[in-house]
Amino acid sequence: MHLTPGSWSLTGLIFTNTVMLAFLAWSFVGLNYRRLADSRDALPLGLMGLSMLSLPHLSGGIVEGLAFYPLLTALSALMFGFRFTLLLSTACQALNIAAGLGDWASLGPSLLITVIIPGLWVLAFLAGAQRWWPRNFFVYVWVNGFFGAAFGTVFCYLGAVLMLMAFGGYEWTYLSRYFLPFGLMMTFPEGFITGALLTMLVLYRPDWVYTFRDSVYQLDGPPK
Repeated sequence: MHLTPGSWSLTGLIFTNTVMLAFLAWSFVGLNYRRLADSRDALPLGLMGLSMLSLPHLSGGIVEGLAFYPLLTALSALMFGFRFTLLLSTACQALNIAAGLGDWASLGPSLLITVIIPGLWVLAFLAGAQRWWPRNFFVYVWVNGFFGAAFGTVFCYLGAVLMLMAFGGYEWTYLSRYFLPFGLMMTFPEGFITGALLTMLVLYRPDWVYTFRDSVYQLDGPPK
């Protein structure tokens, strides 16, 4: 997310960056570093990193000073889990800021909105779907992939609006007219892209998807 740091209150920047640092510390402590030595994980992580790194160069903001790139967050969380997704997104956004796309003060708000909210949501949605829905291929791909990513985008932009109103000095009338409607237009594309890519991955590279297990989703019930 690119924003104009000068319009944000110091309290808001301190709060969001502190929350981001707490999540990063938790991710570092609980990360399974042995997965990085496995080529089956290192290769998809590298491809996802290149994709995330290129997105800001291919996108444009609707409102001057505000631009969001929540694309691929849900897919990454389903493929690698939350910790890897947060650390990978942090590295990519930091590299883009170092290249002049954004400001260091915006890193905390950006990660909180575009990674932490949709990433935690899609994994919580997955846990709920595994409990309340039949465990089969189509439920995993379309319920978790499409609807999980779509609603994650909704929460991403609603969270952004609340944060911008609380800390950024923006008014509801401005955001509801010029920012929120255009952001919510990304709901269906995000769900479709995530669902389509997830379908191809579980068909051809199921070992790349951390949250997908043949022993679970090829059976009528939970594994014994």
